[in-house]
Amino acid sequence: MLNENIKRLREEKGVTQLDMAKSVGTSAKTVMNWESGKTEPKASELVLIAKRLGVSVNEILGREQNPHERLIEKISSAIGDFNESEIESLSIMVEG
Repeated sequence: MLNENIKRLREEKGVTQLDMAKSVGTSAKTVMNWESGKTEPKASELVLIAKRLGVSVNEILGREQNPHERLIEKISSAIGDFNESEIESLSIMVEG
């Protein structure tokens, strides 16, 4: 199941095995092994995979999330791509 989730999410996001490998700091062969179920990523690698795919580790593991948790993770992921000006604007909107 983990292997299927990694492959499905990677393909849904349009990420190649090589791109995934570079993001995680491993080889494309290792990613192929994860996706075929021969091996599994370490916990630290799961965090990097989740970050690259813009999903939670729970989603990769096939665990359900409540809608609020999913929204918080999406917002956190999006904020990571903001520049300083955008973060300041967001801060003003949130804090009033």
